[in-house]
Amino acid sequence: MVAVVGSPAAVAAMAQAADCPEPTALPFCLEIAPLGDRQLERLTKLRPGAYRDGFRRLSAVLEQPLATAYGHGLLAHIETEYFGGAGSQAAAAFADGDMIFSAAKPDTRDPIGPDDPINPALRRLGVEATGHVDAFAALGLGRFRSLEHLGLDEDEDD
Repeated sequence: MVAVVGSPAAVAAMAQAADCPEPTALPFCLEIAPLGDRQLERLTKLRPGAYRDGFRRLSAVLEQPLATAYGHGLLAHIETEYFGGAGSQAAAAFADGDMIFSAAKPDTRDPIGPDDPINPALRRLGVEATGHVDAFAALGLGRFRSLEHLGLDEDEDD
């Protein structure tokens, strides 16, 4: 799954630019929108360039619209790909026109934990985890296992 999470205005700007389905509201006054193949192709104009180390979808070309959306608030790009318990995850956060955080954890069998790439990116968006719940769980992101769960028809991603 590839998605953007951030302030409603920043996610709306990305959703409009990428022609995403309607963003989904999350706790902490944040929203999430899916980025399937068609949305990524639209944002990169079919020329993504080289992917950032450890990422499967984030490239310098894709970083441009993500960094530009900061004018509407904070934004994070998140990637997860798991199958049969193994997979990868990566995240980048953007503010003030710059990438303020980037990390990737390729080829792991570990579930998402508090110090894995996605949680620190979400903390930069203001997600505060309490007790035994990390930022990923505090937002309820575990319910979005695929792009379909975010309103993007699986056929649209082919």
